[in-house]
Amino acid sequence: MTFAIPTAPARALDALGPAGRRRAAAAASSLFASDVSVPSPALDPVPVVLGPEEWEELSAGLVQRARLLDALHADLYGPRTVLGSDVAPAAALLADPAYLRTATSIPSRGGTHLLALGCTVQRAADGGWQVLADHADVPDGAGVALELRRALSRSAPELYSSTALRRLHPFMDGMRSALHQRSRADGRAGRAVVLTDSTDPLRAFDHHWIANLLGAPVVSVTDLRTGSGSLSLRLPGADPDPGDGIDALVRLVPSALLDPLDLGPTLLGGVTGLVEAARCGDVEVLNPLGAGILENPALARALPDLCRQLLHEDLLLRPAEADPADPAETPSTAPSLDPAGGDALVERPVRLQLLVMAGSDGFEVMPGGIARTADSSPETLKDVWVAVPPSSSAGADPLDVTDATGAGGADAVTGLSPYPAMTRSVGSDLFWFGRYLERVDSTARLLRTVLDSTNDLSAEPGRAPRTALAVLLEATTDVTTTFPGFHSIDVHDTGAVRDEIRSLLHDTGRPGSLAQSFAALAHTTRGLRDLVSDSVWPSISRMRGRIRALGEADEPLEQGLTDMVDGCLALSGAVADSMPRDLGWDLTETGRRIERTSTLLALLKAALGGRRSAAAEARVTAAVVAITESGATYRRTYHAAVQPELLLELLIGDATLPRSLAFQLDRLGAVLDRIPERTPAVELRAPLTALRGRVGAWQPRELLTPRDEEPGSPTGLVAEASAAMESVRELSTALENRFFRASESTSPWGFDDV
Repeated sequence: MTFAIPTAPARALDALGPAGRRRAAAAASSLFASDVSVPSPALDPVPVVLGPEEWEELSAGLVQRARLLDALHADLYGPRTVLGSDVAPAAALLADPAYLRTATSIPSRGGTHLLALGCTVQRAADGGWQVLADHADVPDGAGVALELRRALSRSAPELYSSTALRRLHPFMDGMRSALHQRSRADGRAGRAVVLTDSTDPLRAFDHHWIANLLGAPVVSVTDLRTGSGSLSLRLPGADPDPGDGIDALVRLVPSALLDPLDLGPTLLGGVTGLVEAARCGDVEVLNPLGAGILENPALARALPDLCRQLLHEDLLLRPAEADPADPAETPSTAPSLDPAGGDALVERPVRLQLLVMAGSDGFEVMPGGIARTADSSPETLKDVWVAVPPSSSAGADPLDVTDATGAGGADAVTGLSPYPAMTRSVGSDLFWFGRYLERVDSTARLLRTVLDSTNDLSAEPGRAPRTALAVLLEATTDVTTTFPGFHSIDVHDTGAVRDEIRSLLHDTGRPGSLAQSFAALAHTTRGLRDLVSDSVWPSISRMRGRIRALGEADEPLEQGLTDMVDGCLALSGAVADSMPRDLGWDLTETGRRIERTSTLLALLKAALGGRRSAAAEARVTAAVVAITESGATYRRTYHAAVQPELLLELLIGDATLPRSLAFQLDRLGAVLDRIPERTPAVELRAPLTALRGRVGAWQPRELLTPRDEEPGSPTGLVAEASAAMESVRELSTALENRFFRASESTSPWGFDDV
């Protein structure tokens, strides 16, 4: 049996042609998960289209299955009556480590225990639907499904617009409203958070999308604490906040990894006391703890009999047979791109990954999902479309969600929970996002200027150009901290210089290199997917492509570095135009200002920390002007040739210049004044006060005076810049200690060795 494509999308596919279909697949793959550093999964732009009748049949079976598994969970962790019957496989269930006996008698606030259920289904040769697997402990896929839909709608808009299909966002809007209604406590708006700890980039991508769709912040186990039977957030800052309690914890972490006290030690560490907090009823864990028992294979085979016993109904979706070679279990096929590269569409077997979620009126099935090919060729992902019945208008969505009051979501606008919640891990990611963004930008600008200067100075005869070249190259190592770098090679060896520069560009394993800094930026940004605008991902994707291209021998390095600078400007603009001016923005701004201050001090120390001949100094100073983009301001201010003393005066004291020290310190002071604190933090104010006092007392001419008459001897700037950099490090450490690091810690096993 095959999934047929309706007439309208079939015509659109024909209009695309083989080449258009291949281009759409490539474009969708590049759009999909563009923030993931591993290769994106292969996408097939030819959708699996389910007609209204077969969707009604399938969704009815999935809703029934969710009701059945929900009733089983309630019984297995409650009265356990099914274990005394002859229907349930009691021995297999009791022997399954997924059956967490310590999670019994935990109350449920809503009408259901399960929040979500994932099912992998296929249509067999006889036309009936069958379930291959249930995913009850960690149901996911909603984020990937939505991104897949969005990627294909952008890469093949004619195909997407040719069919009246049910949209995904109304479903998620209803689920979000249902979750926040469920998390309400004592007549007030509740707080829901999403717990994730996935090291797989694609799953982490999916989990952050799910959190974004549910309107809940992402947290890790280190962001949570328990006490007196409640669960609360560890907010940035040393002082606990009595209003930071959590009412609902949507977990995307396996149950067994959550509580080392009641569920056993785990490498994840877990949240000690979470089971007790859930049992007290102050927090509801969704899906409930121990839901993994519902995935037991023996239980799946017994579901037809259990359905008649618990629901008094016949099971609509049968479980798959144990023998996958049975012809009756051969999955149906769908038109797909030829994996061998042919132009004609071929039939490939597919399996559907669908999601059922608990809404305000019971379980509902997301009208779409993910189709995965299931043959010997490499797996590809396909979008699942649910066609609108012919009687429905093309513009209307049959899944029009309203709240319980019938006000079309008005209740969801009033009395909402206090979002966004700023946890310590999120605050740390925002802080380091700002630092890494600034680090990539400053490194790209530095290397671009050094490359330009190298090309010019290498062609000039005389001692002054050679001296200036050595100063700039060694300053590159000092600023990027990629020691020994240019200090250990002959800076007049053109080949060795070029090799070192290429290493700084594309060696991801070298701390301080452009590639390593960008990899850290991309990794940090992925942790903020539910906070940053979608417009950041195209910038990240383009910058990743440029980094990879910089490793190629024939790639023009100067243009590649210019593209990286442009990418940083685009990324900075996307964040500035979309991020609320709240604590998250302040932490990002703090990271940027600290990094820019450190980089500028290191550059001034390395480039101007020794007096050389006037000709050499002129070339070095001109390079510093280019790196700091201060040329136009310098010319308007001094109307003179570039001189070290005047440039230093400008970069130290001009509070209107965005790359000056005065500008950074003013911004840092304003941000620290805005950060909420119960008591002023002396450890934060003292380093900044000391830094401001030191920089304010600097006199450029005195700083550039050498300590002795020897050529190249260090100036007073070296010691002063080193002391200022130490104050910046103290400020950064104080910020991390106060806002991002937990006040207490546990061993990796979740308990102390005593």
